[in-house]
Amino acid sequence: MTASILAALLRSARRGSDEAFTRLVEATRDSLFWTVRRMVGRDAVAEEILQDAYTALWGLPESGLPSEPMAWLWRFCVNRAIDYLRREENRRPHEGGEYLEELPGAARPDAELGLREAEEVVARAMQALPPQERGAFVLKVVEGLEYPEVAALLGVSESTVRNQVMQARKKVQRYLLAAGIEL
Repeated sequence: MTASILAALLRSARRGSDEAFTRLVEATRDSLFWTVRRMVGRDAVAEEILQDAYTALWGLPESGLPSEPMAWLWRFCVNRAIDYLRREENRRPHEGGEYLEELPGAARPDAELGLREAEEVVARAMQALPPQERGAFVLKVVEGLEYPEVAALLGVSESTVRNQVMQARKKVQRYLLAAGIEL
């Protein structure tokens, strides 16, 4: 759905059309959910972030309604996901050493991994990334956004995004090699 159609649905919803808001949510939910889910690693947290996003969008003053609701929702969700990851990172005890090597079960050099197991290893590798790197990695590599789009969503420079993605790729690659997955 185009930005102008989503904006029209949002305006209609604000004038009282429950159907318009339902259509807006249906048009944006899946894409947002899976992006946030990949970032935070938990369905319940992703659902909560989406609920917060739609509630915040609904609560904007009429004069503050975004002309591009999807871009507004992306930014809101990505920022909330990064905030969540930072809080979780602060709760997790650090023993020192390389961040990605802290997860149990990372080293399985002789194991023959099936596709599902390989996907689980990749998911664990992504979950072990620091919040900013994970956000940049998910948006660029998994979602396929361009560097300028990722930079705009994260509120950082394009060169920062490039650096974060490069660092994340190196860490994921090391994690996969430690798990016995040859690239």
